[in-house]
Amino acid sequence: MKLRPGSLAWFVAHDLRQSWRGLEGLFGSLSRGRVALLIGAAIVALHAIAYPAAKWFAATGRDGGLDLVTTLASGVLFVLPWIIAQAMIATTRTLFTRGDLDLVFAAPVSSRTVLAARALAIAVDGVGSVAILLLPFANMNALIGRWTWLAVYPALAATGLFGSALGIALALVLFSSLGPRRARLAAQIAGTAIGASFVLGLQALGLLPASARAAFMRAIAAPTDAGFGDFRSILWLPAKAAAGDPQSLLLWSLISVVVFCTAALAFGKSFAAAAVQSAGAPSARSRDTRPAAFRAGLGATLRIKERRLLWRDPWLMSQIALQVVYTLPVSVILWRNGGATGSVGVAFAPSIVVIAAQLSGSLAWIALSGEDAPEFLATAPVTRGEIERRKIETIAAPIVLFLAAPLAGLAVVSAWSALLAGLFAIGAGVSTALLNLWRQAPARRSMVLRRHGQSKLVGMIEHLLSILWAVGAVIAIIGSWTALAPIVLAALVLWVNRPRPLARVAISLPASA
Repeated sequence: MKLRPGSLAWFVAHDLRQSWRGLEGLFGSLSRGRVALLIGAAIVALHAIAYPAAKWFAATGRDGGLDLVTTLASGVLFVLPWIIAQAMIATTRTLFTRGDLDLVFAAPVSSRTVLAARALAIAVDGVGSVAILLLPFANMNALIGRWTWLAVYPALAATGLFGSALGIALALVLFSSLGPRRARLAAQIAGTAIGASFVLGLQALGLLPASARAAFMRAIAAPTDAGFGDFRSILWLPAKAAAGDPQSLLLWSLISVVVFCTAALAFGKSFAAAAVQSAGAPSARSRDTRPAAFRAGLGATLRIKERRLLWRDPWLMSQIALQVVYTLPVSVILWRNGGATGSVGVAFAPSIVVIAAQLSGSLAWIALSGEDAPEFLATAPVTRGEIERRKIETIAAPIVLFLAAPLAGLAVVSAWSALLAGLFAIGAGVSTALLNLWRQAPARRSMVLRRHGQSKLVGMIEHLLSILWAVGAVIAIIGSWTALAPIVLAALVLWVNRPRPLARVAISLPASA
């Protein structure tokens, strides 16, 4: 069926096509058929894993009543913030990466239609990222006879519409109130906080006294009646909809559609205005127009250059800070459970080491592979080794700043644990920095969070190095000499990946007659 150009369906099809091309880009040069085959194999594998999980869930007796609603509520509390965060970040990225917005808004089409189409595409992307994990479990539950689990499909679609509408509205409100230059960073930070709110909220709840936790749980407990007079019925509406309650499913779907349509109609013109403003938004570098003073020494000049490239881009730094935010809750979980030995050092040291490895790998990739002017540096009267050494020196300062607070907090509890965590963090940071030095993959700096898509092997090696150093830190804090084993393995991994000189090829010339 041929769609009418400029219609909502036509724009939706275009945006979904763009999303599919972006997904294909993650698989490199693989053909479209092979990409579809890999996705199909992944879906089959996830269903195979979900089947025993569904059988176990049925055996626990939590497949009906309030137990099922409570379980699904946990899923909603995780999915909804994730979709809102994805929508905020995707909206901001759409405004600043431009793409085809200039061409679209130059055409005689409604801005509300454009926003509605982009919002639907954002909703599909957000729902797709969680559907691939949730829907196999729902399908396997339906396969063994619990057909009410199929209500997860419409409930998840409604949640996607609701969350995307809220995320887009929040992003545009930030844009109009803070301006294009500050809104980009604010949306990234707010999206991160919202996306992590479920995990961080659970940890905050766990830190409360037992009486306070019990009172809070009683206040938000699912109501036993089927009516909507109690305000808790509205709060539990998405969970009841996913549990298959017809009245709740219908009401949740209607609310989501109304909220989505309202956001598209109310913020259509704001979206168009934000797109125009972001095109001429001043960059962060325009804040200081004073000429930079030249300093004596090649090393100082190169370090200043790299330091300015890092600090003048708060969007880039906020993307790197994402890794820290999502790593910290693991430490809180280990601490609340007492760690492997009841030691706070054992609980927090591995997270500090992993953060150091992640930050070092990201910053090294930005400084080395994300160089904006490689041709310019190549023409400078400086050796490549000198430039790379100064780049590696530059990234040390941000890593120290990021790790100073957690190491200081750990030192208050255990100075020995903080010392070992710092030493192993240095080892992890040096390891991942060397790996990115030896295996460079030039790309745009904005691709830092997707840099492993270029080389999945480098990504796996980087994760392996961080795990080895983290395990070594835990064993060392426990007090065992076997901590040397992970260190030796990390050194062996680096040795295998070291740069090798080109082999000399002997060419034998025929003897002259």
